[in-house]
Amino acid sequence: MKTYSFTDDPIKLYGIEVINPEKEFFWRLPHEETVLVGDYLCDRSKSACGGRVRFRTNSKEVRIKLKLKSLSVDICMAICASAGCDVYVGRGIGAKYVGLINPKEYDNMYPETTVHLDGKMNEITVNLPRNEKIAGGWIEVEDDAQVLAPLPYTREGKLCFYGSSITEGGCCSRPGNAYTAVVARWLDSDYVNYGFSGHAMGEDAMADIIAKRDFSCFIYDYDHNAPSTEHLLNTHEPFFQKIRAAHPDMPVFMLSRPDYDNAPELSKRNREVIRKTYANAIERGDKNVYFLDGESFFGTLGRDMCTVDGCHPNDLGFYRMAEAVYGAILKVMG
Repeated sequence: MKTYSFTDDPIKLYGIEVINPEKEFFWRLPHEETVLVGDYLCDRSKSACGGRVRFRTNSKEVRIKLKLKSLSVDICMAICASAGCDVYVGRGIGAKYVGLINPKEYDNMYPETTVHLDGKMNEITVNLPRNEKIAGGWIEVEDDAQVLAPLPYTREGKLCFYGSSITEGGCCSRPGNAYTAVVARWLDSDYVNYGFSGHAMGEDAMADIIAKRDFSCFIYDYDHNAPSTEHLLNTHEPFFQKIRAAHPDMPVFMLSRPDYDNAPELSKRNREVIRKTYANAIERGDKNVYFLDGESFFGTLGRDMCTVDGCHPNDLGFYRMAEAVYGAILKVMG
């Protein structure tokens, strides 16, 4: 077997903005930006959430090894979701799940797995952990196998998701089942995950960070994290306006919380705040803003089966969210 680091050409990393393998940096956002938002968000931005490793190979056997920098217990997520990676072969809606890189115990900082393939030139995607910081990773293939750069995503640009622990992926069974990952995979699009558990609150500094970057589409929902409806009222529309001022033509999707039943009165009040931001934009002549009502995401049949704790979606809940968001984006972007 021959070995490649995650940072070796022709392997490519996506969804990770700061990459420094010597210092074990694989961060979603730079420290100097996120420190302006707050200590917790700054720390969470150093997790690998939304990160992907992509390459092509004709090796019949592919071994993937991960070095974790952190490993902690999540009260609602199994270790395979909070600290594991999952592996897909193929692209777009045709991609298939084929393997899990899963720590067997909470002292196992070097999980690995071996995937057996057909020997054709296959596109491989490894979705990195939702919770944990990573210190590095390696791909091993057969000595006579080729390793090539991944094909470009079908869609140009990248999606940007901003929001709560639900946006961050809590609480799917593995990272590829988070609605953000599913939507991007079905669209065959690059994306970034700016979900921050409990601490995405529509901060001016975070709006500035997003506004400075170029995205093909912006999807945001953070009413779960707003400490009150008043806070949401004071931040939701100003947050949107900062993004819109920098990107006048970018599609923007505003979501309300999917677990409407968990706190119906609060959910209703917050939804009206979000809907008002949308309505005001429409009144100003905005042609590319959309409101998605989270109450509809889980449907009716089996609605109570869609969360782990009444709040965070499980795989079924995320699948139903993904269907709604994917359909809406596809309708707009084609």
